Amino acid sequence: MVFILIFGFFGTQCATHTHKEEEVKTYPKDYVHSLKEIHLEKVFNENRGLKVLEENATTVYDYYRGGVQEKEEGEKLIKESRWGEAQNHLEKSNRFLGVVLKYLPEDEAYRNIYGQQVVIFLPNLLIADNDLKLITVYKNMGKDDKAAEAKGNGQRYLAESLKSVRTEWAYQIKKEIEAELPKK
Repeated sequence: MVFILIFGFFGTQCATHTHKEEEVKTYPKDYVHSLKEIHLEKVFNENRGLKVLEENATTVYDYYRGGVQEKEEGEKLIKESRWGEAQNHLEKSNRFLGVVLKYLPEDEAYRNIYGQQVVIFLPNLLIADNDLKLITVYKNMGKDDKAAEAKGNGQRYLAESLKSVRTEWAYQIKKEIEAELPKK
């Protein structure tokens, strides 16, 4: 199963973009990718297309796409103040992304998935961002204990993301998570 998931990840071609020379570019360890370069809307755009259902996901990339798609739906529902539905989609996104992390635990600014097909690959950062959004959702639903748990989880996944790739987006999420729920 592991080999199928990993092999399948590299064999998928949907909803991606192609980089020319820059995909082989290496970045210094302390390089910070700008918001212009890596941002949420770009991740959403790369993963749109046929909806990935849990029962049909067979590759790591299927799980990644499914996680991104569920996140996008959750974000839309938050804007509509549909807290319960948003919670379901964001939690489902985290489940999808959790499967990804079992096989590929590090974030990458650009991951080659097939030939010259490259995607922004940030499962840890996406979970941290989901947890940030879940803090708001839980607070609006009166679930302060769940909000505090989401904050701790978000900080943990954010730290994992920053170990492998630095982005302005991550630092923005870090500030927002730290501003939530003052320490007791």
